[in-house]
Amino acid sequence: MAARGFIQLLRLSERGRQRIQQGQESQEERWSGVGFMLAGQRYIAPLGEVAEVLRVPEFTPVHGVHHWLFGLSNVRGRLLPLIDLAEFTSVIHELSIDSAKRKIMVLDHGDLFSGLLVDEVLGIQHFSKQSYESQISNSPSGIQPYLQGGFNRADQFWHIFMLSKLAADPRYLSASL
Repeated sequence: MAARGFIQLLRLSERGRQRIQQGQESQEERWSGVGFMLAGQRYIAPLGEVAEVLRVPEFTPVHGVHHWLFGLSNVRGRLLPLIDLAEFTSVIHELSIDSAKRKIMVLDHGDLFSGLLVDEVLGIQHFSKQSYESQISNSPSGIQPYLQGGFNRADQFWHIFMLSKLAADPRYLSASL
């Protein structure tokens, strides 16, 4: 009787090991990022490039800077510049935006700590690496320097928005007039 129970435990252990291996293989075949909306288009930022997502915090307007830097906020003792991504990239909003859905995606790369205002955050999205397309299709010209291909899923194209490219842009790093 005990031997039969031990054999059953071995079978269960083997099934669990196989599931773990299958899960690891599927993780290697997929790409994950934080999905967001901007002017009616879907974008995805690599998971490691978004430090956190916040509701739009209280902020203080800043004078003598470009219009796309709309304020400064204190987030857990750190001064967070708030940038309107649509304004920065000259993306035109054709639809009215539900202000309750607007979020701040925090960029924390080395010395650069800033928040990007987007229309909506769609959570963590997973894509099959096989659905990657290097061509950038149907995106506004002001945002194209920060894009790196995208993924097709359910007849929707998700542009990959590289926050690291944005962080390296001298124009982004110099908000003063």
